[in-house]
Amino acid sequence: MKALTIALTAGALCLGATNASLADHHEKTGAQEGHGHSSEMAGMPPMGAPEEMKRVEAMNGKYAVKFYYKVDPMSPDWTETEATAVLSSVLGGAAQKMEFEGQMMGMPFSGIGITSYDRETEKWQTTWVDSMGARISMYTGDFEDGKMVVEGEDLGQGMVFQSRLTTYNITDEGFDWKYEMSMDGSNYMETAKAIYTKQ
Repeated sequence: MKALTIALTAGALCLGATNASLADHHEKTGAQEGHGHSSEMAGMPPMGAPEEMKRVEAMNGKYAVKFYYKVDPMSPDWTETEATAVLSSVLGGAAQKMEFEGQMMGMPFSGIGITSYDRETEKWQTTWVDSMGARISMYTGDFEDGKMVVEGEDLGQGMVFQSRLTTYNITDEGFDWKYEMSMDGSNYMETAKAIYTKQ
């Protein structure tokens, strides 16, 4: 269980092409049917950066990170380590990227996260991949009352479990983050947390 928790904690750290294809198909079909160009047609899907992405733009920047994790989820003891993180807008503002660098269990640790807003589902999405887990996780959720909460199903050592990531206390100086896991989908344990301070 300890090894699983470490792996899960590390893994939790932290459709434009489809729309373009649909638009191209719509334009060609419309032209063939004599309806003119798609730019002149009603009902075109919105493209580019969602307006909602402006809510996270102020978080862009470089951060010093104090990261805490539990080797044993049942223990009250936390292990502390330090890291750096850089948040930046990518893809013309359609997404936000996090680049995370630090140490985990005395070894170099790095990860990349991508966050965006899905117009189709009206939900926030976050993906994460790192140098220890070596797999991509995806979480979805909402950004309400000043905090973003995203959840998803994860897999570690053959075991399926639920993950919940919360970003909160967001200010111009930084933000807090916590990771909770559940083996049954209802009882969650907090096994990682972090304080991000903007540099």
